[in-house]
Amino acid sequence: MPRGTATSILVALTVVAACSPSRKELEAELDKVKSQLASSQSENQTLQGKIRELEQEIKQRDTKIAELETQRDSMATELTGLRDEQARRKAELETFRQLFARLKKLIDAGTIKVSFRKGRMIVEMASAVLFDSGKTELKSAGASALDELVSALQSVSDRDLMVAGHTDTDPIKTKRFKSNWELSTARAVVVVDYMISKGFPAEHLGAAGFGEFDPVSANDSLDGKAQNRRIEIVLMPNLGELKGIEDMVGK
Repeated sequence: MPRGTATSILVALTVVAACSPSRKELEAELDKVKSQLASSQSENQTLQGKIRELEQEIKQRDTKIAELETQRDSMATELTGLRDEQARRKAELETFRQLFARLKKLIDAGTIKVSFRKGRMIVEMASAVLFDSGKTELKSAGASALDELVSALQSVSDRDLMVAGHTDTDPIKTKRFKSNWELSTARAVVVVDYMISKGFPAEHLGAAGFGEFDPVSANDSLDGKAQNRRIEIVLMPNLGELKGIEDMVGK
């Protein structure tokens, strides 16, 4: 090999050696890369954890939102029901006020009593005003009282009324009536017939006899027995206004 060529190769090797990194430098660079990779992996794990955390938080919020929406819908339905019930009660109150005003004259005269029992408005007349003892023929005073009463009740002629007969515990056994059941029922029917004859709609009237089994006073005194001998005219509730009644009993 010519001397010049050998010299050139030596110079080239020297330059290459001078330009190439040393082992330590390569190891340092490798450590740096490893460190960056570890840091990247750590950041990736942290990011994945954060993503899972956010996903769980979103899921919990979705569940809470669904619960609140359900509660909102339920409360809206309940509020609507309460408003409807309030409107019905106000209308019922106004009916009672108007009817009471029309009945006041008879109340003040002692011809009738007005009370509320079992959630119903009840107009009560003593049997003695209407009938003689053990009889079912209307007395003239009783007919006059019923005339005034029917006139006052025309304001609720679209509502159902139940005419109920009641007696004391003294037994009755006549050729016509074998029990207080029969007497009380017959008297209720007589009152219903008279009310119809005076123009009250027959389709809104009913008659029932309770005998001695629905007393308003003890039957251990003359006064108590007199209170139990009575005719009641009961303003019946409007079942069509009771929410859910059709669903409960079937349409």
